[in-house]
Amino acid sequence: MSAAHAFVDESIRNGYLLSAAVIPTDDLSIARGKLLELCKPGQRCLHMRDENDSRRREILSILTGLGIQVYLHRASVAGRPIRDGRDQCPRALVPQLLVLGVTRLVIESCNQDRRDQQIVQPISNRLAVPGRFVFLHSVPSAEPMLWAADAVAWAYGRGGDWRRRVEGLLGSVTELS
Repeated sequence: MSAAHAFVDESIRNGYLLSAAVIPTDDLSIARGKLLELCKPGQRCLHMRDENDSRRREILSILTGLGIQVYLHRASVAGRPIRDGRDQCPRALVPQLLVLGVTRLVIESCNQDRRDQQIVQPISNRLAVPGRFVFLHSVPSAEPMLWAADAVAWAYGRGGDWRRRVEGLLGSVTELS
């Protein structure tokens, strides 16, 4: 893959699931436009938990044509704090993204942005070519590509036919112990 951007969202279902939607930089503006077209009047962003099944199918169908590959990392949280699983996933994900040629990582902003910084920055400092990798946080209403990460995490986590609908988008699924 040439230079790419990655957009990360999380889900907690059968463990902690981190979803990274990776797209070549050259395809980014078209993909954003297609996702924005899916918003209904007055809707600021897409979130699968807020959509009905018909809209979910439509969203997943559009995603399959955008050149996105999604990399999932799941950590068990049984018998341990969710924070442990949340820390474990980016530690495995970021090196993988660097190998894939990701130059920009956007993580959905939440109340744990500072902790994300503490995890990602040392990995970036150690493994990334200086000046060739940046990461930041963004809210979903400001970055439509976060919606892709959310949609695939939701569908994969739901299983069954929903998971089948995103199989073609999956670059890999990594189970962390």
